[in-house]
Amino acid sequence: MLRDALGEIIGQLTPEIAQWPRREPGEMLVAGKFLKYADMHSFYYQTRQIFGDRLYHFDCDTEAPFILDCGAHIGMASLFFKEQYPNARIRAFEADPKIASLCEANLTAFGHGDIAVDALAVWIGNDGVTFTDSKDDAGHVDDVSDAGISVPTIRLKDVIEKDRIQLLKLDVEGAEYKILADCGDSLRNVERMVVEVHAFRQEDGKLGALLAQLEELGFRYVLDDLHQATWMEPDKKPPFTMCSTDKYIVTVFAWQGECV
Repeated sequence: MLRDALGEIIGQLTPEIAQWPRREPGEMLVAGKFLKYADMHSFYYQTRQIFGDRLYHFDCDTEAPFILDCGAHIGMASLFFKEQYPNARIRAFEADPKIASLCEANLTAFGHGDIAVDALAVWIGNDGVTFTDSKDDAGHVDDVSDAGISVPTIRLKDVIEKDRIQLLKLDVEGAEYKILADCGDSLRNVERMVVEVHAFRQEDGKLGALLAQLEELGFRYVLDDLHQATWMEPDKKPPFTMCSTDKYIVTVFAWQGECV
């Protein structure tokens, strides 16, 4: 199994990952196939979460769920979904054009050329947006400045209105607030979602408003996988010893009542 092969690689990398240079692309042999990466640190931590902790594992009443992988990076989540549901229909979106090409190459190498990989940023419109190209998994839409590159976009609302979605995976580095707000009632067409919420910038949005939207639409949810963003300077240090910063990442697991 791919999970076993990746587990061995993660075990080998664990004691030495801090020594690896950042943002240097490369490739490695995994289960007899070459897997390309953009940044070894991003690969390591993504793979630990996705294949080790099974962050995206979900139960479903169909063997062929329709999954949207938004913020696909090099394709690790899509590879995981295909291992759990070989007949899954997956559409993957990755805004960084260079990383999108790695994603497509990896999915093809592992026999999943049927997955559509779109070099597009999921967004609130179809007219393009500025994107900060970080050369790792922290690249993000930046609609408040002109710094970065211009990338084409697709409005997520339009996508989810066309078909019933069994799982929406949304990891878009802060754009999730505006995207979900724009989707509005169309989110009723999504049975389950896993959203990585980035509480970094006040201008992006607020977790409370995002959760209130889900509640109004009838979703139940659980918050887990909380990480304080200790690599970022806080805007204001919280008055609690346990909190070293006011910036954090938390994963929201949400579902409609009738799908469980």
